Amino acid sequence: MNERPVLDRLTCVLCPVGCELEVRKAAAEDLEIKGNQCDKGVPFALEEVLHPKRNLATSVPLRDRAVRMVSVRLSDRVPREMIFPILAEIAKLRPEAPVRRGQVLIADVLGTGVDVIATRSVADRPLFLGSSPISGIPSRGG
Repeated sequence: MNERPVLDRLTCVLCPVGCELEVRKAAAEDLEIKGNQCDKGVPFALEEVLHPKRNLATSVPLRDRAVRMVSVRLSDRVPREMIFPILAEIAKLRPEAPVRRGQVLIADVLGTGVDVIATRSVADRPLFLGSSPISGIPSRGG
């Protein structure tokens, strides 16, 4: 049986050059990597083909606050197949203000060893229910 090698084309993002890498997968675990111009290209290609990891940034709503969202990110990269389960966990999150930049909102999310952290600070200000504190601007509540 004649097996054709599988070809992946990747752009390395570990240095400013942005090498176009070709990864050929022949039999079993045999990989051939071409196109790297520095030492970082081969480890990047190996990880990207065999065990890809990603980072994640999103926003979550705050509970009862004038500023309704706080941005969050992961403290490190996680296996690509964990992105959607982690997003589902983050979607359940409703932190209360105040929130500090760098504050851990979910520690060791889904046993990955990675934390969900806030990327901005939000002061403890309740949602305005009457007229706006800024003259001439109507509030949402009336």
